[in-house]
Amino acid sequence: MTTSENFHPPAAGGAAERYVRELVRTHAARRYPGLAGAVQGEPLCRLDGYGDGLTTVSFRESQLPGPFFRGVLGFRLTQFLQLGLMDPDLVYQQGLVHEPVIPSKGPETIHTVTVTDSGQIVGYIGLVGSDDAAPLPLDSAARARFPAEVAHDVDLLASHAASGRTSHNAYEVKRFVRERSMPRGAQSDRVPWHLILAIGTVGLRLEEIHVVLGDSGERGALRHLRLLGFDLVVVEGTQPRLPRSELMWPSYEFPREKLAKPFVGALPHDLAEYMKAIESGLADDDTESRRMAIVRLMELHRSRETQKRLQAA
Repeated sequence: MTTSENFHPPAAGGAAERYVRELVRTHAARRYPGLAGAVQGEPLCRLDGYGDGLTTVSFRESQLPGPFFRGVLGFRLTQFLQLGLMDPDLVYQQGLVHEPVIPSKGPETIHTVTVTDSGQIVGYIGLVGSDDAAPLPLDSAARARFPAEVAHDVDLLASHAASGRTSHNAYEVKRFVRERSMPRGAQSDRVPWHLILAIGTVGLRLEEIHVVLGDSGERGALRHLRLLGFDLVVVEGTQPRLPRSELMWPSYEFPREKLAKPFVGALPHDLAEYMKAIESGLADDDTESRRMAIVRLMELHRSRETQKRLQAA
């Protein structure tokens, strides 16, 4: 791992704006060419060799050594500060240089990171497990609520309760983001494809993942999870709030039409077919391949809707 610049906070009395500006500049200069290879043990997923200069790796939190992991958390922090979804004053007051490391009480967080050949982190998505130390039924009043459920004051999982399915089988989708300063073009367009292919691959590999939940705008994780074949239940009309002590409280201060909506959905039974279609869109570095992949995804959606109608008849 190399660091092009060290972080130099402004002198005492400097404004939060200056602190954040320097923090963003510092993280933008950092490169982690050894990140994918630093994952200890077998990664949950590794995508490379597509000729696009990108490598995507998925891993459990304990698999990535501290310096690289702090780099990932720094990327998340600066991206969401630039999006206006985190409080710069709290970041400044607490002297943060990356998101806080919060020990898991239940299943480990699963991180997916996309890096360029130079080691620049350009994409991220996380799957966060339950805070229940021991697994509980999804409809248990005693189970810990996931962050999206707390913010929206809604129970997303009781309706997905089933025999043998516990709170350790649910994961919340978090921090889906692409590097904001990345030049628009073919490589930038492929980052979300890498991320959704990776989390779909992880979903197929790990038998413990049954249900995903979270909150998102219509053009964020919602759109991409639907592309993966998830049949999501979206709860409309919530009034999400977080206390001002939480870094992400500004994310719920947008006008209602721009607010994230809570969602939940079970892993689709035909996820593997969706994965094949998405991978075909990465196999060749041209827009026609991605267009044909989208056509195939739409065909899968139509086939599923037809089956639903036949079963209901």
